[in-house]
Amino acid sequence: MSRFDQLYPLFQDYDMYIESIEVIKAPQVHKGITPYGAYVCKQTFAPPDRLTHVGGVLRHLQERGWEGAVPFLYTKFDEPFVKKGEEVYYLTEWVESNSITIDNLSTWATATAVRLAEFHQLTQNYRFDDPRQIEPLVDALLTRWVFWIQQMNLYRDLALEREYPSPFDVVFLANYPFLTDISNQALESLKLWRRRHETSNHFRLCLIHGFPHPSHTIMDDLDHVRLLNFDRTVFDTPVRDMTALLRNYYQLGGDDKGASQVMEQYGEVFPLRPEETALMKCFLHYPERVMRDLESYYQRRYEWTELFAVRRIEKDLDRLMRLQRWVNQKW
Repeated sequence: MSRFDQLYPLFQDYDMYIESIEVIKAPQVHKGITPYGAYVCKQTFAPPDRLTHVGGVLRHLQERGWEGAVPFLYTKFDEPFVKKGEEVYYLTEWVESNSITIDNLSTWATATAVRLAEFHQLTQNYRFDDPRQIEPLVDALLTRWVFWIQQMNLYRDLALEREYPSPFDVVFLANYPFLTDISNQALESLKLWRRRHETSNHFRLCLIHGFPHPSHTIMDDLDHVRLLNFDRTVFDTPVRDMTALLRNYYQLGGDDKGASQVMEQYGEVFPLRPEETALMKCFLHYPERVMRDLESYYQRRYEWTELFAVRRIEKDLDRLMRLQRWVNQKW
């Protein structure tokens, strides 16, 4: 069955029919052309309950006049998604976007920071059933960090045992002391942060986007940004989004001046409190992307060539060091 034949019945739940289908990002994201306009159709692995909840929040914010997101399109049954067997899909309006390059990266990052700040402010602490929800979130992160450190030590042993180390092994072993130092420092800092705040009764929690990245935003000719792809949206500390934004900004080639502007613009709308700034510093110190590189390479999760793998970890280490320098200068 062709993809067109698969998606045609889906659009009927929206009282539309598609004339053609274009692949945007195989195999999950397609552009459907209808007599009523163009729409993005995405197959998602987000739980339907999350889509229902987030869709309702986005619709409410849109009704209040917030234009910072591209919301889900609702079906004729008033659902923000369509389920076909075990597969779940949702539609959003197709919106043209300017490409994000190194020339407009800082503009995109600061505009995205403003949208995130608005989103966090509009959804902060809308749930009060458990005023100490931050603790399980931090505990889960601590568990993951400890596991990655243990795995890194195993990968070091594996690299040392090889008679002929690969180029990836060589780069990893050369930077192992640095990675061990910053990961353990971040771990101990987060443990200390938790102990200091375990008697606190209230923290600001809100809906977070989950992964602010150029591929998950729209930027128009006036440099206005709108958020989309809310598959990872959960109730969490706003620090998570800002950590991801700064990591992505540096990964794409951002500089210290732009990073400071990102924080300044965010703070004008939704200033971080001292305990939140301290938490974000812990997050930013942990080398999460490099840990994922190690995991992917040594567990052979992807069919990387040696050249691709070594270039990837060299780039990620370079971006990590730049981010570390900015964090140490900033705080």
